[in-house]
Amino acid sequence: MGWPYEIFALDDAQKHARRQSLDRHAAYAQLSALIPIGLALLYRLGVLMFRRVSPYQPVAYSAVPSSPGLKHERQSAAGSWTIRARRFAWWLGDDVVVLGFNLGQRDQIIFGSLWSIWLVFLCFIGTGNDYLHLTKRFGIVAISQLPLQYLLILKNINPIAFAFASSHEQLNRWHRVLGGIIYCLLLVHAGLYLNFYIHEGILSERIVRPIPALGLGSIIGMSLLCATAIKLIRTYSYRVFFITHLIVALLLPPAIFFHSHHGGRQYVIEPLVFFFIDLIKRKIDTITVPSTLELIPDTNLIKIVASLPSSKLDRFRKYAGMHVYLTIPFSSRRSSHLLFEFAFNPFTIASVDEKSGELTLVARRQRGPMTKALAQFAEDDLASTKVPLCIEGPYGCATWFPNLAGPEFDRVLLVAGGVGSTFILPIFSILLAARFLNHTQHLRYIINENPAARVQMVWAVRGAADASWPLDDGEDSLDDNIQLFLTQSVPRDPTLHEAVELDSNSYPNPRQIHKRPDLRQIVDDFFRQGVEERVAVLVCGPEEMARELRSYVGVWVKKGRNVWWHNEGFAW
Repeated sequence: MGWPYEIFALDDAQKHARRQSLDRHAAYAQLSALIPIGLALLYRLGVLMFRRVSPYQPVAYSAVPSSPGLKHERQSAAGSWTIRARRFAWWLGDDVVVLGFNLGQRDQIIFGSLWSIWLVFLCFIGTGNDYLHLTKRFGIVAISQLPLQYLLILKNINPIAFAFASSHEQLNRWHRVLGGIIYCLLLVHAGLYLNFYIHEGILSERIVRPIPALGLGSIIGMSLLCATAIKLIRTYSYRVFFITHLIVALLLPPAIFFHSHHGGRQYVIEPLVFFFIDLIKRKIDTITVPSTLELIPDTNLIKIVASLPSSKLDRFRKYAGMHVYLTIPFSSRRSSHLLFEFAFNPFTIASVDEKSGELTLVARRQRGPMTKALAQFAEDDLASTKVPLCIEGPYGCATWFPNLAGPEFDRVLLVAGGVGSTFILPIFSILLAARFLNHTQHLRYIINENPAARVQMVWAVRGAADASWPLDDGEDSLDDNIQLFLTQSVPRDPTLHEAVELDSNSYPNPRQIHKRPDLRQIVDDFFRQGVEERVAVLVCGPEEMARELRSYVGVWVKKGRNVWWHNEGFAW
């Protein structure tokens, strides 16, 4: 069977019909994504409005974990299907690793493949045997996805994050999937056009003209972006990836706008509008605050205490586990290095003091320019001097968390690795206080049972000093309910990278264990405490730790346990 597509000339009427077909199928490609998102957004808005105007607020029923009712529910037909659904959802969230290379989570691969098939179908359907129609179709279907691609990366105003109760960090993984699909479609578009130029013998003539040159430049820019996104390069220098990503993201829409002179320009105007609206809102929300910095003794940690204006305090203390983006304003820089214009580093909010209005961050010194500059401020012993720093946020998916202290969960397991404790510890503190309150006010727990036993925190750090910085004056130990594992004496790879410059959080603990945590044993012991109990597991730490912990928790999910899982990370 031969190649069915041919190159032939069309009259004006045929060209107009082809143009209409191109526009129609590009609209199909865009609307097939935006309509479901719009419906989800309307549903979310409807639920929110109903909750605000309705005088009735439903209260979840808190069944005793060992009650016959829960056992009967689990063994019923509906319960059996619920367990299967939970297993399937967990299976979708697992990483797919081939030859040691992480291809992403299973849902990314499955839904990404299905979306690719749909878009490729739209590229072929109705093109007949017109080679140039097929060539142009690949290009316009690809750029029809650009508005969605840019929506997925918005930080401040993100309707998709609101519609699906998510955050821009969680949506970023779909941004990567869609970016790969768009890149492949545009590669085919460029390849087919280059083949056409070669076939007609006009390659050298056309390639220097503005329109083809802009298209080729766009492909080169996207190829460079994809190359710097490779984990090896991204880990070695996240700044190279970030700067390349930002420059290409800003230059690509104008280049495609002038390249696609016959149609589809609305698809590159829309993303720029979204991008700049979000950027303006972020700039408005960014505050410059006086801050003090100090080095934590015997560690490579830097403590940052920023004085917040009273008008901004509420939004930073509302939820635990949120993060901010920190930048160094021009007036505070020791040098005019252009890298600081691209330095927007995420740091988890370790604590917010409502009385003093101070926000605390803790950074681990890495190889990047941001933490090097912060360390320089701290080394200069500026304890009595306030350094102006810019803070943007807060961000994070904690706003959409279920009520971990409510009746939906019987036990909560919190696991932190190193600086990941800044996310875990505030949640632990609030959880512990809330569960003691439940115990006192509602008698939710069995008489004489310690409610803290239902909240377990495991924290692995290199040395005791890494867990010392949050101690208030007069304190000399962590909460007794925290298991602290000291791993400094255990051989490890001390690789540092600037991909993520997060923060740290905690206190030394009498329950110190000088070894790496046995996550399998910890998980098994935790789940064996109640067969019917509903469990929440939250982890923030190295990627390998989170993957290992998930594999052990997955064993219990397969056994039918009801588990809510969250892995907090800034891998991208």
